[in-house]
Amino acid sequence: MVTKDIICITCPQGCIIKVTGDPAKGEIASCEGFKCKRGKVYAENEFIRPLRILTSSVKTSGAAVPLVAVRTSAPIPKEMQMEAMEEVKKITVSGKLVPGDVIVKNFMGTGADLVASGRLD
Repeated sequence: MVTKDIICITCPQGCIIKVTGDPAKGEIASCEGFKCKRGKVYAENEFIRPLRILTSSVKTSGAAVPLVAVRTSAPIPKEMQMEAMEEVKKITVSGKLVPGDVIVKNFMGTGADLVASGRLD
């Protein structure tokens, strides 16, 4: 059994939630300290499989600026972040981009797209 204190970020209260269980098996034995249902769901998800939005920038070609901001359209597994950054380093974009334009569909098989969050004229 593993016990982990997780600070909830779903609202300004910042509850410290104590979760006990076996994250490798996806089992939760107890969850204490949350003040709302969203906090409980957040802590359980964070304990079993933490997810994060990846934000970065990619190189441009033939543009006035050397980089354009990008992000994933949905959270991806936290353990993939470093590998994902290595993939982002390989990407170069050109042409016109507006926020929301898809740069890589289903980025690294995560189901999330890598999209522009900046503008490229």
